[in-house]
Amino acid sequence: MDPLFICPRCGNSDQRYIGHLNNKMYCRRCIAFNGEEAEASEDHDIDSVLDLDYDLSDEQKELSNQLIGLINEGKHVLIHAVTGAGKTEIVYQLIKLGLENHLKIGVAIPRRDVVIELARRFVSAFPHAIVNAVYGGHHHILDGDIIILTTHQIYRYIAYFDRLVVDEYDAFPFKNNDVLETFLMRSLRGQLVAMSATPSKAMLEKFSKENHHILHLYTRYHRHPLPVPQVIRCPLLMQFLMTLKMIKIYAKAKKPLLIFVPTIARGESLFRWINYFIKGGALAHSQIDKRQEIVEAFRQKKFDFLVSTSILERGITLLNLQVIIFNADHGLFDEATLLQMAGRVGRKSLAPTGEVIFLSKRKTKSMIGAINQTNHANSFL
Repeated sequence: MDPLFICPRCGNSDQRYIGHLNNKMYCRRCIAFNGEEAEASEDHDIDSVLDLDYDLSDEQKELSNQLIGLINEGKHVLIHAVTGAGKTEIVYQLIKLGLENHLKIGVAIPRRDVVIELARRFVSAFPHAIVNAVYGGHHHILDGDIIILTTHQIYRYIAYFDRLVVDEYDAFPFKNNDVLETFLMRSLRGQLVAMSATPSKAMLEKFSKENHHILHLYTRYHRHPLPVPQVIRCPLLMQFLMTLKMIKIYAKAKKPLLIFVPTIARGESLFRWINYFIKGGALAHSQIDKRQEIVEAFRQKKFDFLVSTSILERGITLLNLQVIIFNADHGLFDEATLLQMAGRVGRKSLAPTGEVIFLSKRKTKSMIGAINQTNHANSFL
């Protein structure tokens, strides 16, 4: 085996992932990314009208203008904005200008369900542009004026995007994935706009170097403070009882409740226990086939509460939503995860407040960090 072999697709040089087939070398790290690659269509007239039925906040407008200036200077930009700040709205003007100049626009998200929802928003915002959603099982058409795609589909695009927006840049499966990172950079022929509410230290360092820039937004568009998590320390049995109590309180107030759990096993046991005393709820996790239908029913207020793993830590926005994080001291709940879960509360201007409750036996560094980060963001109001 040639010890100097480097995969021409993903850049892998780790020989443990290099195999031989028919006297040819291949890379096992990117072999699953195999399919049709996109070809750009010929230029055509695009009606780039941006149709929004609301106004951006002053902070959003200012950041949008700064973003356009930096991109025109050829810089890659990280938008570090708190949960619920309205990150997508900040890139609308950049995309509008890109369409006017016949640039290829991409918006990448790690998760399929968010791609579908975001595509609907872009169809509404840009009613005369061709908005194409590309994700697993839905990639028969790869081109479009605006392409909304999962990060796993970026491999299909080579030197294609003049403007590529990557939301939830720090989220699984994109986080710490060298193969996807290589495919992302390979897809660019222009600038990258990364967006995150919880960037890692490595991510902040990356965008602090030459030809990169970071924009910060610490306030939500409605100018209300982020709900600061409350810590209730108690043994596990008391956490069960406290959860029952809060379900009744929120149901009476007609406020939907999202209860996060660290593992599927914990979620199933908690839901069985709750369901013995209180009906009107549901359970969602990655191994439930109809979880999307369950989440949609929760959005439509068909359930008073929903017990969920971290699959719903991002992407869900619901009026008057309240959050309990059960067993918040569990090792799987790092600071970024807790911030994302807490960030589900108070996102709507009609209900900008709410409660976030950490139920735990002890107060962890991650919990303290999430609370401190929240208070720091609120200090900018």
